[in-house]
Amino acid sequence: MNRFTLTVGLAAMDLCWMAPWALVLGLWTDASSSRPLLSPASILALVLAAALSTQVLGRPAVRSRRVRIGLGCVGGLAALLAVRLDQYPGGGVVEWLAPFVGALAVVIGQFSAAPVAFGLGLYLWWRGVRLGSQHASFVDVESAFRWGIARLVALGVVMALTTRPSALRSLEAPTTPFVVGFFFVSLVTLSLGRLESLRTRTRRVGVNSQWFGALVAIAGVVVLAALLLGQLVSFDVLIVVSRPLFELLGQVLVLLLYAVVIPLSYVVEWVIYLVLSLLRPSLGQPPPLPPQPSDVDDWLQRMFSQFIPPEVLLALKVAAAGALVLAALWIVARASSRWRASSIEADATNEERDSVFDAQRAWNVLLGWLRRRFGRRVPRPSEAATVAADGLVGGRSAQLWSVRELYRHLLQVGDAAGAPRALATTPFEHLPSLARSLEPAEGLQDLTDAYVAARYAESEVSAAETAALQDELERIHPKSADR
Repeated sequence: MNRFTLTVGLAAMDLCWMAPWALVLGLWTDASSSRPLLSPASILALVLAAALSTQVLGRPAVRSRRVRIGLGCVGGLAALLAVRLDQYPGGGVVEWLAPFVGALAVVIGQFSAAPVAFGLGLYLWWRGVRLGSQHASFVDVESAFRWGIARLVALGVVMALTTRPSALRSLEAPTTPFVVGFFFVSLVTLSLGRLESLRTRTRRVGVNSQWFGALVAIAGVVVLAALLLGQLVSFDVLIVVSRPLFELLGQVLVLLLYAVVIPLSYVVEWVIYLVLSLLRPSLGQPPPLPPQPSDVDDWLQRMFSQFIPPEVLLALKVAAAGALVLAALWIVARASSRWRASSIEADATNEERDSVFDAQRAWNVLLGWLRRRFGRRVPRPSEAATVAADGLVGGRSAQLWSVRELYRHLLQVGDAAGAPRALATTPFEHLPSLARSLEPAEGLQDLTDAYVAARYAESEVSAAETAALQDELERIHPKSADR
C-alpha cells in the first residue's frame, strides 16, 4: 500500500510541473489557441497507467524484451487516445486520423499541436514506466522534488523571456494552482517517503486514515501560510520596507567615502605642495586647504557626467543584471545537481561500522616513515605490532567501560597486527582473521560473542563481565614471528 501511495504522489508531482509546461508548449505551437497540448487529466492518466502497468508486470517489464516492446506499443496507443481526446474532441471515431497523419507527415517543416502532443504523450508514458520500474524511496521523492522545483523555475524564466507582459496575466491564472499544488503534493509525498524509509524486513509501518488526514491538514496549513506570507511580503511591500534601509546604507557608504577620500586627498595635496616648495621656493604658493564634502560630490558628478559615457553606464547596469541572473541560475543548478542514488533500506539492525582510526597510531606510522626515510632503525613487524597493541590496550585500559569500546580497541589491535576488518565483514567472519594474527583465541572468541550480543541483541553486560572482558583484552597480543 505504501508503494502505491508513493507512486500516486510522484505521478501527481509530475502532473503539477508538466501541466504548466503543456500550456506553454501549446501556446508556442498554436498561438491562436489557449488550450494546452494535453489536459491535466490526460497527463495524470498516462503517467499512472504506465507506472501501475509496470508494477503489475513486475520484473518481466524490465528484463523481458517482448514485454518492453508490448509496453511501448500500449504507450503509443495511449498517447494516440490522449491526442484524440484533447486535440480532436469532435473528430469522430476514425475521422481524426487523417488530419493527424497529415500533420505528422509535415512535422519536420511545420510544427503543429497534434504531433507535439503525441510526442509529449510518449514522454509521459516513458516517465511512468521509469516510475513503476523502481521501488520508490525517500531519496527518490526528494530528488523528484528538487528536479520539479528546477523545472518550474525554468518555466518561469522561459515565460518571462518569451511572453509579452500583457499575456503574462492570462498565463498566471491557469498555472498558479499547479505550482501551489506541487508544493502541497510534495510535502505529503515526502512525508510518505520518510515513513516508507522506516520500514524494514521485520518492521512494517502502515498508513492509517487518521494519520494521513492529519498529514494532509498540516501540509495544507503550511502551504496556506506560505501563500499568506507571499501576499504580505510582495514586491511593492518589500520596496517600501527596504527603501529606508538602503537609504541608510547609502549614507553609511558616503560617510566612509568621505572618511577615506578627504584625508587621502589632503595628504596628496600636501605632498605635492612640499615637493613644489622645494623645487621652486620663489613661487610662494599658499598651503593647501582641507577638501570639503561638497568638493567630493562635485568631483563624482563630473566624473559620471563627463568622463564616463552613458553607454558605458548602461553596459555596466546590463552586466550587473546579467550577473544577478547567472547567480540565480547557478544557485538553482547547484540545488538541482544534489542528486543521490537510491539504495536498499537498512535492516532492522541498522548496521553501523565502528571506526578503527586512531590519531596516536597515525602519528606512530608517520614517525616510522620518518625513521625509515632518514636511515634510523625500524622495529620488526612483530615488535611494531606489539608496541601498537600496548599503546592501544594498556595505555587506555582505564577508559574502557563498554563492550563496544572493548571490541573497537580489539579491532585496532588486529589492524596494527596486520588483520584489518573489511567494510562488509561481520564480526564472526572477521574472527578467523584475528585468530591468525592474535592470541589467545579464547579471548578473541569471548570478546566477539559479547560484542555481537551487546550490539545486535541489545543485551546488557554487567560491570563484572565488562571488567573480565577488559582483562582478556589486555592479555591479547600479536603472535610471534617464528610461529
